[in-house]
Amino acid sequence: MSKLKIAWLALLLILFGAFWYWYGGTGDPLSVEEGTAMLDEIEAAHEAAGNPRSMSDFRANIEAMLPNDDGGEFYAVNLEQLREGPEAEAADAAYARAVFPALLKRGAIPIYVGDTAGLMLGQYGAEVDRVAIVRYRSLRDMLDMNLDPGMIAGVPHKFASLDHTEVFITRATLSAVHVRLTLALVLLVIGFLGLKLIDRMRGY
Repeated sequence: MSKLKIAWLALLLILFGAFWYWYGGTGDPLSVEEGTAMLDEIEAAHEAAGNPRSMSDFRANIEAMLPNDDGGEFYAVNLEQLREGPEAEAADAAYARAVFPALLKRGAIPIYVGDTAGLMLGQYGAEVDRVAIVRYRSLRDMLDMNLDPGMIAGVPHKFASLDHTEVFITRATLSAVHVRLTLALVLLVIGFLGLKLIDRMRGY
């Protein structure tokens, strides 16, 4: 195999390795002491910024999770009741601009965002306008994100765009979302096409 082909395959392996490291999902569990200290920092930072105290149950819910944290990835399911009007829409867009970089920095990505289209069972969903599912690398990363200047700046926009929101955390037991496998398959195709292109350039 030529040096050019080896370099090409090595580049793809480096890209995949970098993604694997960034995407994570198997970090160190948070101890109760570490988590409590981070929650103290979060409260102090958001109070200093004058952010709304609409997440008053956030601390109690996270404290209940700390003893069982395994350091692994999880999904936050957001059930949102949107405010109407151009000001609320502008606030929603401003929140996304402020928070998205903070998510990406920590290997967190929105894997689904969609408007509700009707009810199948129950009545609670009648109050929900939009569902958003965000994958987080770990509880540590999620708490760290709440200390990010972008997140702190974005919170007022979040609550200016919503009448109400419910968020719960889930860990996958069955999922068709396989980001690493999908990327690996894409890189395999790109790698194969690249090798063919190299052969064509060399007249093979």
